[in-house]
Amino acid sequence: MTDFTSATDADGIATITWDVPGKSMNVLSLTGMAELDALIDAALADPAVRGVILTSGKKDFAGGMDLNVIAKMKESAGAEPARGLFDGIMRFHGLERKIELAGMDPKTKKGGKPIVAALPGTALGIGLEIPLSCHRIIAADNPKARIGLPEILVGIFPGAGGTTRLVRKLGPMAASPFLLEGKLSDPKKAQAAGIIDEVVAPDQLLARAREWVLGATDADLVKPWDAKGYKMPGGAPYHPAGFMTFVGASAMVMGKTMGVYPAARALLSAVYEGALVPFDTALRIEARWFTHVLMNPSSAAMIRSLFINKEALEKGANRPGVADQTVRRLGVLGAGMMGAGIAHVAASAGIEVVLIDATQEAANRGKAHSEGLLDKGMKRGKVTAAKKAEVLARITATADYAALSGADLVVEAVFEDPRVKAEVTARAEAVLPADAIFATNTSTLPITGLAKASTRPDRFIGIHFFSPVDKMMLVEIIKGVETGDLAIAKALDFVRQIRKTPIVVNDARFFYA
Repeated sequence: MTDFTSATDADGIATITWDVPGKSMNVLSLTGMAELDALIDAALADPAVRGVILTSGKKDFAGGMDLNVIAKMKESAGAEPARGLFDGIMRFHGLERKIELAGMDPKTKKGGKPIVAALPGTALGIGLEIPLSCHRIIAADNPKARIGLPEILVGIFPGAGGTTRLVRKLGPMAASPFLLEGKLSDPKKAQAAGIIDEVVAPDQLLARAREWVLGATDADLVKPWDAKGYKMPGGAPYHPAGFMTFVGASAMVMGKTMGVYPAARALLSAVYEGALVPFDTALRIEARWFTHVLMNPSSAAMIRSLFINKEALEKGANRPGVADQTVRRLGVLGAGMMGAGIAHVAASAGIEVVLIDATQEAANRGKAHSEGLLDKGMKRGKVTAAKKAEVLARITATADYAALSGADLVVEAVFEDPRVKAEVTARAEAVLPADAIFATNTSTLPITGLAKASTRPDRFIGIHFFSPVDKMMLVEIIKGVETGDLAIAKALDFVRQIRKTPIVVNDARFFYA
């Protein structure tokens, strides 16, 4: 099974399709890179091939690099992990430079083969860096697609040529939101920004790519930075306008990061130093700074936490080996900001919710909070009237604890007073099924102490949300001394149902993270 395949049609156009088996989104591995390298070599060497289309067999183009690649590159050089990283990164640069130059004569810039990237959907990280090395980028008009380089958000920066190419394509000022902030855009906005070249109807994507290949001239294949007399848009660092851009960017980065975010500083250094030298030297500078960041312990920790561990948690790491505990009916005690937020995210995920407060009026106000969030979503075009009606229909606002009789999970979100919590625990357990799980949303009171008010402490657990619930993705699952595996599994399954990231922690006051 291969990640890349190639087929050449009667017109001599080789279509290289990226389709990683068993993955919903393409990611680039070392094996995949070797396959793509070999297919590009074959296309450039075959006189019957006139040009190449690089596309995806999935609804999206690619989501970036397989992060196991970083570990493998470090290991490849034994006692010199930095050397392994640098050499591995330069192999990526070599592949992209091969695509960029496409077999053309180095002096005349003629005789190359046109290579176009056809993006059906999202293209992130190296999934955009590879297209940036192609001679043209054509994207399908897919409003849900996201185009960009989000690496800075997870402690690194675009190190496979994306930094150097985007700065030379747009200029330092225009490129800064995409590099320093990880800004993502839909295809039309990416085209307006100058990142991609064309946006076409999805059913015309490959046809337009073929048309471009067949009509491309030698001049169409020469990147601006490879052309004689190239000048960086907005000015290089020694130009007055360019100088002011770098001064402003440096001040902004230091102000926002307080000097403790190595990726942002390394990115600025790579851009500044790279702008002073020829393109191929700039790629080496980018690779050196990228290696520097990857060897930094804080960047390595961010990658581990935000990619590797987060993915493992969302797949059920640390979950006890008990049967599926999908929540069918949720009870929420307390219709204040926190309780109302929990009810909203649960109902939005398709769970029936009973929202209880001391009075019907208070419960209704809690449900109205959900209605307000849905109204905002409608104004932004993200929620339909039908979706709003469905979500609100799933929330039953009441002051009657008897409505909890069919709930299999209850989350208590009342005032942080042990006596108040003990009272609502007793009232809820009086009507709950024997197999129901009771959770408290406390952040300041030990779970083991609160569980003393329960008649079933093995089914008592903490599920702590951060505020605002609809925006904050992390949820703490807190184990008391007597909390059982069934309660832990129920809490984990519930958090995954509402599409948030759970971490399991032991009993202590305040937040773990």
